[in-house]
This record gives sequence, structure tokens and C-alpha cells, in this order.
Amino acid sequence: MEVLLFTSSKCVHCPSAERLAKSVLPEYYDKGLVFRKVRVRTSEGKEVANRFNVMGTPTFIFLDDEGRLLARLVGVPSEEKLRGEVEKGLGIKRSFLSRLFGA
Repeated sequence: MEVLLFTSSKCVHCPSAERLAKSVLPEYYDKGLVFRKVRVRTSEGKEVANRFNVMGTPTFIFLDDEGRLLARLVGVPSEEKLRGEVEKGLGIKRSFLSRLFGA
């Protein structure tokens, strides 16, 4: 699974989204998660943003292993919402207590 975070240098919320991604997503790298930040003002970024119809930043796009869209989160999600989408995409179910206590 791949998570793309679309950002812009003029976006006031993008640094918060990036900090959230960098604090949460590395926990899932050993489960096959790949994270990539996409700057929408670059030529490659514009192309990828058009492909996924990204209209605003920050936007998280979740892709399966074949590059198909699984989910989209626009704005800065809560940590729990981000984890939920990642775990759903990876097919991981965490127990209520592990979510509650972070175990």
C-alpha cells in the first residue's frame, strides 16, 4: 500500500499534515506501507494531482498495490483517522485496548 500526501508551499495546514504523517506512518513500513510526499507545484506533482483529481492541500491518497485508489482524506485528519485508513488498507485490525492505550 502507498500513501501519498499532496502538499503546497503556500498551504498553512500542510506542515501539520506532514508532521502527522512522519510521526504515524513509519510504524507501518515493515507491513509494506510506502509513503511519498507530493508537492503539487512541481511538474510531476501537478501530473499526479491531476491523475487523482486533488483539488486542495493537504490531501492524503491511499493506494493499493496496483495503484488503485482506496481512500482519500482532505485536510489534516486526526491521528486515529489516519491510523484507521492505513490499517484498513493494510488489512490490519487492532484491538480496542491497543488503540486506546497505544500498545
